[in-house]
Amino acid sequence: MKKLLLVIPLFICLALGAQPRGLSSRDIDVSGSVSVIQPLVELPLPILPGNELQPIEPKSWVPLQNLPQDVMLPAGEQIGAHFHNPSSNAQRYSSLGTLLPQSEAAIARAPQWIRVQLRHTLNQLEPDRQLLFAELLNTAPDPYVDEIAFCIATAFPEYLNSGFALPELFLENAQKLYEIDGELDYVEILDFGSAASGGDYYSTTRYWKRDAQGQLIQVTVPREIYYWYLVNPKITDEIAAYIDPNIIENNSTHSNNIVPPPEGKFWRSYIYDHVDGDYPVLRDTLSQCQSVYNRDGRPGDVIHAITWWINQNMSFTSNNERPHQPVRIYQKRFGRCGEYADFSSAIARIALIPCTNVTSVSTDHTWNEFWEDGWVSWEPVNSYLNNPLVYENGWGKVFGSVFEERSDGLFTPVTERYSEGVATINIQVVDANLQPVDGARVVLAIFENSPRFDCEAYTDNHGMVSFTVGEGRNYRARTDTAFGLYPAVAGTYAQLVSSAEAGESYSYQFQIDAPLPQPGIEMLPLPDDPVQDYKFTANLASTGYYITGKALWDDIDVLGNQPRHYRYSSEPAPVRLLVTDSDGAVFMDLYNFCSAYVNEGPDLTASAEFNIPAGRDWYIFADNSHQNGNTVLLSGMIELQGWENAVDDPHAPAATISLSAPAPNPTRGETKLWIKLDSPQKLQVSIHDIRGRGIRDLDSLNLPAGQNPLVWDGLDSRGRPASSGIYILRVKGEQRQASRKIVLIR
Repeated sequence: MKKLLLVIPLFICLALGAQPRGLSSRDIDVSGSVSVIQPLVELPLPILPGNELQPIEPKSWVPLQNLPQDVMLPAGEQIGAHFHNPSSNAQRYSSLGTLLPQSEAAIARAPQWIRVQLRHTLNQLEPDRQLLFAELLNTAPDPYVDEIAFCIATAFPEYLNSGFALPELFLENAQKLYEIDGELDYVEILDFGSAASGGDYYSTTRYWKRDAQGQLIQVTVPREIYYWYLVNPKITDEIAAYIDPNIIENNSTHSNNIVPPPEGKFWRSYIYDHVDGDYPVLRDTLSQCQSVYNRDGRPGDVIHAITWWINQNMSFTSNNERPHQPVRIYQKRFGRCGEYADFSSAIARIALIPCTNVTSVSTDHTWNEFWEDGWVSWEPVNSYLNNPLVYENGWGKVFGSVFEERSDGLFTPVTERYSEGVATINIQVVDANLQPVDGARVVLAIFENSPRFDCEAYTDNHGMVSFTVGEGRNYRARTDTAFGLYPAVAGTYAQLVSSAEAGESYSYQFQIDAPLPQPGIEMLPLPDDPVQDYKFTANLASTGYYITGKALWDDIDVLGNQPRHYRYSSEPAPVRLLVTDSDGAVFMDLYNFCSAYVNEGPDLTASAEFNIPAGRDWYIFADNSHQNGNTVLLSGMIELQGWENAVDDPHAPAATISLSAPAPNPTRGETKLWIKLDSPQKLQVSIHDIRGRGIRDLDSLNLPAGQNPLVWDGLDSRGRPASSGIYILRVKGEQRQASRKIVLIR
């Protein structure tokens, strides 16, 4: 004890007598070698196995959800994204409706070229009908998927929402195409890709034909013509349905003979195989043909064969019943030009030849054109083939407008093929402020004692329509919109040219005495956002638009609504980008008014960033309420981003997932990280490139609480090494998600 007491005072004395700590600069000897004294450091926390210490990366915004906006945006509608505050999750938003997960899967399985239109159609269906047709696409086998996808995408939503539309008809239609193809020598269906391979796959047909010198050559049908005029189960104004051939068709509804199988028959299957006494069977007639059309005049081609077959099965007369359905026309075996045109289109399509109806309303006649390296005029009842001027020079007709009628009711002028002298009538529709009115209906009439309907068209985004018309006629016109008419008295017409001259162009402007309605947007200051956690970024651009009109006559209007048709224009169209809250989204949808925190455009492109405040739901969407009627085609991305503290900080109170730094990172292949969970969870793990595109979906994981290892082997979804670049590994849990950047160097 005495020794201890002696040592302590001695130590204290030595300490009190020591020199002050530290050295002045003049006390440092800088001669000779230089030594570096390392500062003291804290001992590191234990490192998890295989997770070497990584440099701390600065915090930044990371992509959490990408919502592509490759969509059709109708006038008066909104499409974009909705941030759901309770779940901190973004989802697609559309004022048209909500897509089911099964529909998203069906769209992904369809060819790329039809996905936008398929999304637009499915979005307008009731949930049970949407599920019905989505599941048809999800379960349909190759090679039928593209044909079925097209038929659903281009069908009227009014039809698909009704009991008239049966999924089995769409499948039977596609199956019969390929069955007939396997039996005929002059034609083959070509499949370029498949649903299994994905991407921009499609089908078409290739024919044998003889040119004017008698040489056999092959012709491939353009993709759009194959689907619209051969695959399509709808010809003109009839409802695509199963028909009982023995029920007299009601002239008002044209739907009373729609019944399901087996009593109901589909025209492509029924007419091809049907045996009825001494009448020739279509299958037998087609099996003898070796070419579609012999331009050298020799016999044995399909067009001459089916012209003969039609006239063997039909007589030109009528009674009170005027059916639209090919099955009923076939059962009656007689009709006038309307029945002949519908029936002839059906027979040509059964023979795998694209065909359509051509009409002159003002002269009360209709006939056909088929496609054979170009459209060829054809009227079986009179045995006319490639003789388009026979009506003008042989019958003495003086045409106004002659137009081709697509199955959705879109009219395309073809007057120049049927009249030796044509003129052009251009009409621009403007509002009270001289602003162009898009999507306005313009009705053209010829005047003979009183106006007679001749044709109609809808204005483009410049307010313009053009009619190609025959010479020597007196023309009048009017325009209808939801906000006004010209002339102002309903049903009256404005005088145009009294006698059109060949080669002349006539231009007119119709001014509606009211302004084009515009949305009411109240701008609000950006809300406070004290916590940096989530934000929306949007980059949108128009890639074109659709001149949008209503089908003038279609049997589906028995349900009470006129369906719409679309004519594509590659010219970009303006769009508005808005950010608002839940109330604003409802008011914009219902009343064309909202209070907005971001209001960009209308312009051909739109981009914005919006930091999302906590506490309520938010909406960011493209809006087309400034248009009168036309549909904008949009492309781009809305992305939900998260600040790294918000998505993977283990100390954040609401976080339930945290990720260690990947190691090694950068990597030349495999990299490993650890997932820390506060409680057991089911996780979805995915790899995305820097643009947000999915590279790989790893298996779903059911992990316990605590530390769990995770390895990415550097491969994509097809088992191929991913290319060099920056990737985002995203882990999505039941309520939250987290992500890490991985740099891959090959």
